[in-house]
Amino acid sequence: MISLIKLTENDKRLIIALLLVFILLFVIVGYVSLLVKKIMNRQASKADAMLKDVVEAKLFDKEKPFVKFGIRKNIRVFYREARIPFCIIAGGCLFLLLYCLFSGNWKPGVFSSETGFGSLFPELKWPTTSFFGMTIVNGWPDIVRHAAFKGAAWYSYIFVPVEAVGIVWFLICTQAYIARSLRIYKIARGIYRKKLDEEQPANPTPSNPIK
Repeated sequence: MISLIKLTENDKRLIIALLLVFILLFVIVGYVSLLVKKIMNRQASKADAMLKDVVEAKLFDKEKPFVKFGIRKNIRVFYREARIPFCIIAGGCLFLLLYCLFSGNWKPGVFSSETGFGSLFPELKWPTTSFFGMTIVNGWPDIVRHAAFKGAAWYSYIFVPVEAVGIVWFLICTQAYIARSLRIYKIARGIYRKKLDEEQPANPTPSNPIK
């Protein structure tokens, strides 16, 4: 209590601001987690359609071969979905390689603020202060350099968006593969382990218990 009373008004404002930032981050992480869970549930539903005929036909009587079949089929689906974003990523890398080859610049600095994609964003300088031995931001930033298109950075304006689209698309395909795989294991446990539990005989009770 004594240390809190000795805090200046600026320190108290910084503490309140930090608490608000942490609460905001906590809320954002919670909503993002719910969104990811919802997307994965929707992606996992495709595993039901993949294995519907197999389950109805009862082609497998054990859990392991059923899972093996489901994973193999899931890999084929992943290959069909991921080949387009993979080609986009490979095409972007080939474009950058050709640029370096013809320009002779093997250190292109794709994200540089002078000759790269960073020129599209302003350069900011954040004011800082010392708070309990830590350096933290205590105000709005000043613009050191404004955003601008630069002719020398034309290659990065093509390469970065193309790679971003390809990588995000590929990550979505990977997430869908993981969601379907988890669903396959869940389906297998629900079918075969439940069946084994139902087939187990109940513990016999003697008709004439021992006195």
